[in-house]
Amino acid sequence: MGLVRAMQARAFFARIIFPLASVCALCGCDSCGDTRPHSRASQNFPAAYSMLNGLMIVHDYLDDNDYNRRRAVPAPFFKVRTVTIHNTEGYLSAKQERDRFNRRRDNVSVSFHYAVDEQWAVQLIPLDMHAWHAGDGAEGEGNLHSISIEICRSLCSGSDSDLYYRAEANAVILAAALLNAYNLPISALKKHQDWSGKYCPHRILSENRWDDFKRRVEREMQSKR
Repeated sequence: MGLVRAMQARAFFARIIFPLASVCALCGCDSCGDTRPHSRASQNFPAAYSMLNGLMIVHDYLDDNDYNRRRAVPAPFFKVRTVTIHNTEGYLSAKQERDRFNRRRDNVSVSFHYAVDEQWAVQLIPLDMHAWHAGDGAEGEGNLHSISIEICRSLCSGSDSDLYYRAEANAVILAAALLNAYNLPISALKKHQDWSGKYCPHRILSENRWDDFKRRVEREMQSKR
């Protein structure tokens, strides 16, 4: 059985297109209407990306290796019920967060689907696999049934604060699109705190803006239906 599971995991990692058919419709390219990820390396674009309501989604999955199959990409989703918002509590860009997780070898099971910064969203894990992000255990509702979005740059302050707020604006676009794609209501938008009690997304909470963030997502959902 272990070999079968490993082969299944390799098959999931081998997919380089936007991985869930029911979500493909939300990724139409603004310029050509094509829902497939494009390859424009010669034009300084990422190797695989798609456009989502003006937001570039870079498909840069974690490497297919023994560590990631065991610690980062545990098993297929059975049903997506919620979308969970996190703050990274750091200064790194989305690509740097992806690379940091790709290098992890501390044997801690932790991962997330998207990292979002002021430029784009980077997808680390296919949407037909769940991640370890909610802190509610191997049988937890958050880990097993929620797509995770990490908003980057949350420690940026002063003249760099705009990096964070632009990242947050991109997260609004992404969260709204995912909720619409899965036919979920705004009540399905969750904080990390809702699953494990962790003070996360820390910046949104510390600025007392969670209700405002939800309203922004809801408005975006309604405008794109």
